[in-house]
This record gives sequence, C-alpha cells and structure tokens, in this order.
Amino acid sequence: MRVSVGVLLSFALCATAVAAPPPDLPGEELTDRQVFQQKRNSGDAGAAIIDDAIAKVSRTERSWLEGAMETWNAPPLYMQQAMDETIIPYGKGGVYIPTYTETNSEPDIEVFDVNDNLVATEQPGRTVALEPGEYKVMLGSGSRQQRIEKNVRVNEGAAQPLIPDWAGLVIDVVDEQGVALKGEYELVRIDEFDPYGRGYGASIELGETVKAWILKPGVYKILGVGEGYNTLTNFVTVRLLPGELTTFLLIQDPADFRIRGGGTIHLTPTAKLTSNWRFGLNIGINAQFNSEIDHQAELTANTFTLGGLVDAWLLYRRKPVEWSTRLRLDESINLTDDDVKDMVNNPDRLLMSSIFIWRVLNWFGPYARVESNTKVFNSKVRRSSEGGFCFTDANYVFDEDAGFDTSQVYTIEPAFSPFILELGAGMNFDLTTRRYFEAKARLGFGCAYSRYDDRYRIIESGKVKYVSGDSLAQKLLVSNGIVLFPEDRVNILEVGPQASLGATVRIGAFGSAEGEVKFFAPVLPEQRLMTPDVEFSGTLSWRLHRSLNLDYTYRQTLKRPAELDEPVHTSAHGIWLRLHYSSR
Repeated sequence: MRVSVGVLLSFALCATAVAAPPPDLPGEELTDRQVFQQKRNSGDAGAAIIDDAIAKVSRTERSWLEGAMETWNAPPLYMQQAMDETIIPYGKGGVYIPTYTETNSEPDIEVFDVNDNLVATEQPGRTVALEPGEYKVMLGSGSRQQRIEKNVRVNEGAAQPLIPDWAGLVIDVVDEQGVALKGEYELVRIDEFDPYGRGYGASIELGETVKAWILKPGVYKILGVGEGYNTLTNFVTVRLLPGELTTFLLIQDPADFRIRGGGTIHLTPTAKLTSNWRFGLNIGINAQFNSEIDHQAELTANTFTLGGLVDAWLLYRRKPVEWSTRLRLDESINLTDDDVKDMVNNPDRLLMSSIFIWRVLNWFGPYARVESNTKVFNSKVRRSSEGGFCFTDANYVFDEDAGFDTSQVYTIEPAFSPFILELGAGMNFDLTTRRYFEAKARLGFGCAYSRYDDRYRIIESGKVKYVSGDSLAQKLLVSNGIVLFPEDRVNILEVGPQASLGATVRIGAFGSAEGEVKFFAPVLPEQRLMTPDVEFSGTLSWRLHRSLNLDYTYRQTLKRPAELDEPVHTSAHGIWLRLHYSSR
C-alpha cells in the first residue's frame, strides 16, 4: 500500500500540533470590581439595578454610603451582588440584602407579602427570588417588634438591592490579657430602655465566631449580667451609625464577667504581607518607681516595677480556609528595696495557640487547634503581715519539723509549672438561625495534658490541725502567718470526645430562653463515657412590663478526673427583678 508524501506530511504536522503545549491564555485576570464594571458597560440588568438604586440618592448620601461600606468586613455592595451566584427563574425578580460580615454571623432575613404571609427566609448576602410585586423585608436582631422593616417592590428579571441604613455591631469579648473569652453581657438601647437580650463572646480556639447584632442606629448600653438598666457601674456605651459595622472590644473579668472596660479599638491590627497573608506585632514596655517615707518612724520603702508585653500573630485567610497562630509573652518584674532575691513576677504568662478552620459551608466547617500555656519564672508569694510562712503536712497537720520561715518572699511553685497542652479537632454546625429559634452544635475530639511540679497551695488558717499538747503558740503563729499546704507532682492526661449543644428560643417581645450544655467524656487514662464532665448554663427572661423584667439563671458544673480525690460539683441559681424608669 502506497501512502503519498503529502498525507504523511499532513499527519506529522497534526501530531506535532497536538503534542505541543498550548500557549498561555491572553490577557489579565479580572477582579470582582472589573467584572461588575464590565456588566455595567454591557447593560447587565443586575448592574443597572444597582446603579439605579445608588442614583436615586443624593451626592451627599452616596458619599455616606461609600464611607459606610469601608467599615464592613464584607466586600462593598456592588461586589457582593456581582459575586452572588443565585439564579433568578424566568418570570421572577428578586431582592438583595447585603451582609456586613463574611461569615454566617448575622440574623436571617424574612420576606412577607402584602397579606403578611411569610414567603421566604434567607441569609444576608444572598438574592431572594420572588414573584413581581410588593413585599416587606424584615431583618435585624431581637423580637419581631424590635426588628427593622423595609418595603420593596420586585420587578421581573432583576434583583433590587436594599441600600443599608441599619447598623451592625460585633462585640469581641476578651480578658484583661487580651485573650478571647466566651463572656456574657446584656445589650440595651438607651433612649427607649429597650432590652435586646444577652450576648456572648466566642471560643475562638474551638472554631466559633462572634455573632453580629443588626440594629437600628442609636446609642446602646452594654451591661454586666444582672445589672439594672440605670446602673452607673459595670457598663459601657457605644453609638451605632447608619450603614456602618462597629467592632467593639469588651474587656471582662473571667471570674464573674464584670466589665473592666471597652471601646471601638482593634486589639490585633494587621499589616498585609500578600493578598492572603497578614501579620501583626505589639511590643510594650513600662517602668514605675515609687518611694514612700515614714518620717516619724524613719522607714523607707522603695518599689520598682518593670513590665513587658510581646504579642505576635500570623493570619492566613482565603475562602474557605482560615489559619491563625499567636504567640504572647506577658511579664513583669517587681522589686522591693532593690532586693533581687525577693523579686516577684506577676503577671507571668507564655501562651502559644494555633487554629485551622475550613468553612465548607457558611453554617458548617471542621477545625483543628493546638494551644500551650505556661509561665517562665518561679511563682513567689510576698507576705504583708507581721508573721511569716508556716507549713502543714498532707493531712493538714501543723508541720513542726518544717518550722516557721520569716522570709519576706517564698517560692511556692517552680518555673514552667504548670505546663498545659491542649489539642483538639472537630466540626461546628449552625443548625438554624431563625428569628425565633437558633441552635448550634459542636462535635470533636480533644486531648488535654497538664503537668504540675511539687508546689505549695495557700490555705486558710482554720483548716490547720494540731497534735501538740500545748498548741497555743502554734495557733498564734499560724493566725499571723501564711499557711502553705504541700502538693506533690502530678501529670494529668485526658483524651476523649467532646460535644456541646446550644439553643435560643424567643417568644415575641415577652420572653426568651437560652441554654448550653457541654460534655467531655475521656477514654484515657480511664474510660468515662458513662460519667462525663458536664457543664450546663441556662437563662429564662420575661418582660413583664415595658419597665419591668424578670430573669432566672441556672448553672451546674460536674468534673470527675481520676486524679482528684473528690469530684468538683457546683451549681448556682440567680433571680433578678429589675424595674427601670427614666424621665427622658
């Protein structure tokens, strides 16, 4: 069989063309802003609707809107709607409500028809497809009477955006060292004394996010739990402006959630490394010297304090992945009369934490974390009384062999003790975020290791026992001194599944119920699936009258690690009847 040279040549050219790599795609990658501009130039209906909506406001109002959008954590309105992938069916239109935050942290939106029938429920940042006609959009936090209502007309073939004139508020709760805290507070609108209920911080180390309040513009009061609305202590205020998202930092005491301060400041300002990487660094040093002289007694007391703080963090964020690592060193040197051997370090903390979050969906995503916590120096205690340090044995009996120490400062725990390491991984679920019912769950697996070296614990003098026949002198020494109880070295390792479930139910403007239960069931070093550690907290609130509120809280904690002689089992009840009135 003969094959012509032309056929062979044609075949070779085709093979060469197939085998050769294709050239690079021409042009540059388009940004969301450029995509929207292209849609606008080509006469896209969605872009035209946004232009029409913005054109209806004056130049001053337009400038206000552009400035307000700069405060959002989410992209501007036109970019949000350009990125929305919702398909509007033929013959329908839609309404688009922008979101202030990037995560699913805002209350759901409800759409009602002219007969006040609920026709749609959606998250902010998504287009709601509707039949052409008149509708009422209800959004925001609180009861139905407290929410924000907007009337909108839906036209066929386009999504009408709502120009946001409501306010957003995100309250980050931290302790006095700036560590995220799942605190608790109450939010009240000042001018009307209108309570919006309780809010909480977030356990960032467990992949939680702070929920955003969507509110009417005005001045709001953030109260410590249980305070009266007219209180002049344990509160801060914040002013919310139309269209803006306000990020508020609330500092609380972890022991009782009492408010220590607050303001619209960013605790962790960041500098951009690349489009997805950010870093931050805070370094602070303070020094203080005091000299007190008692001329009558001819006594002089000199104190010197040198404190330092190093706080560094590295962030990576590219949807749907978030990763953050933080290192914090908080130290202070306290000297009295220039005696170095009596130096006390307080505060003294070394903290490292890292968390990885993969937000598969707005309401669901896995997380993994690691955290270590320790201190650098020996823990010392300084006596302020005329007496000294005395000791007991493991049975609380006064230790005659140890005797009595008259030092000004005594070491009660060595450096790098305790050392705590925690590992965990799991899933976060926002089960529902309806106005009248919210529920969330967390399922995971955790490991906690704690090492405590030989140390002393300060106890009350009333716990001391005596075996000596003449113990009057011993009792006198003990009553004037600091009693130290010895504790041996211990290692605690617990591994097992952990879970939590929280829910909030709102009954109009008359009442609400909130509850959260947490479980930790170790399988190592002993299997405690049937006897887990349990924490429960619940709150019931009734609005008996515009000026009268009744609250009831209940908390219970049960922990049963094998290293403890007795389980920790506590509970607490609280009832608050609050009457408030103002002539304004």
